Order: sequence, then C-alpha cells, then structure tokens
Amino acid sequence: MDRFHSMPKAGRGVRKALSEAIGSPTSHISQVLNGNSHFSLEQAEAVNEFLGHNGRESDFFLLLVQRERAGSNSLRSRLDGQIDQLVEKSQVLKDRLGVKEGLSREDQVRFYSSWIYGAIHVMLAIPGLQSGEAISQHFGISLRRTIEILEFLESVGLARQASPGRFEIGEARIHLGNDSNLISKFHTNWRVRAIQSFDDENFEQSLHYSSAISISESDFKKIKAKLIQTIEEIKKTIRASDAEKVYSLSIDFFNL
Repeated sequence: MDRFHSMPKAGRGVRKALSEAIGSPTSHISQVLNGNSHFSLEQAEAVNEFLGHNGRESDFFLLLVQRERAGSNSLRSRLDGQIDQLVEKSQVLKDRLGVKEGLSREDQVRFYSSWIYGAIHVMLAIPGLQSGEAISQHFGISLRRTIEILEFLESVGLARQASPGRFEIGEARIHLGNDSNLISKFHTNWRVRAIQSFDDENFEQSLHYSSAISISESDFKKIKAKLIQTIEEIKKTIRASDAEKVYSLSIDFFNL
C-alpha cells in the first residue's frame, strides 16, 4: 500500500493498469489497499508479476495474503511463523550487506556478465531514475529483470534502498584490474553496446571514431601518453559532475 501511495497521484493510474493485469475492478483493488478486502491467491500471483517481485518478495507477499485469508487461528499462527522466518532471514541479509566492501569472484562474474549491471549501478545516482519502474522504462527491459538486478546490487552492497521502491548507490566499491581474467569480458560488453548504439535514435548526438593509421613507434607512445592524460582530466570532470544522464565512455587505441 505504501508503494502505491508513494507513486504520482497516489498510484491511481497504476491501480487501473493493475486492475487490467489481474482481471479485477479498480474498486476491488481500492478495497484491498484500504484493508476492506483481500486478493485471491491467483490475483496475488498476478500482482507479483505486475510489480516485478523477485522470488523472496513473491513468497512473502503470498504468505501475507494467505495469512489475511486464513479461516482459523491455528492456520493464521502457522503462517505468522513462516512470515517471521522470512523477516528474520531478510534482516540477517541486510546486516551482512552493511559491512560488505567488495565482490566475491562469483558476484564479479555475474556483475560483468552484462553491461546492464554497471549501467543500472551508476544510474542510481540520478534523481528520478532510482526506482525499478523508471529504470525498466529507460532501458526497455522487463520490470522483473530490473528488480532482480537491483536486488543483486543490493545484496553485494552496490545499492541500498533509501526509501520503499527507491534505490541509491551503496557503499561498496568495485574495481577490475587489467590483470583480471574478466577484463576482456568487461570491455567486450561495452563495445557490443557501442555497436548497438548505432541504431539508437540519438545516434547523431553521440561520438564514434574509428580509423586505421600508420605511424612510428615513438609517435604511438606520444599519442598514448596524451590519451592517458586526457582520460585523467576527464575523470576529474566526471567526479565533479552532477548526475543527470548515463553515458558510456570507451576508447580504443592498439596495434593491428
């Protein structure tokens, strides 16, 4: 209910979309949100799909619905116990996340499996693009996929929930050295994304430069040094810049 009320216009437009998704009148949804009625289990599962709940959230929501629909005190008590167990596990997870500073090898493999993880991570610095719904719409990926990525980022400390449904960049930091065997995957992901950007609507606003050149070894070293110096200057600008949009910066200069 808090999630709906935190949305623009108290989620009225979302209620209509939800009613169509689960096949229930908006009046019934309003009654449920006001505590005067309950979803059926089938409707609850449809709500999970609509809101993009991950597995843990889906299980928790279904338990809440079952608890409210329970017809006996003994059943309600049993469900209360299961709910308490899930809450306890969630609290233990949050405690672990609060002190985690780096990513394990397994977490790094997942993070660098696709450019989308890094893109969503830095996007959390942009006001207005910090919710699952906004990120899903911006990148054109499903809400469920977006929530899965956000939960992963939260689980490794790269993201945290500042308020219900709104995420910020977490305290954990990630750095991939040139000696890592994941570095080629990291660069490949962003080069593939650069190729995909050729079909973007705002392609003309982007900068892409490719050229095969013939120069001396000494000039190669001079140009490389200039590029490194330029990158350092760019990094200073990035650190001082306000977060408004997400961009990809890739530079290639190598021997053929």
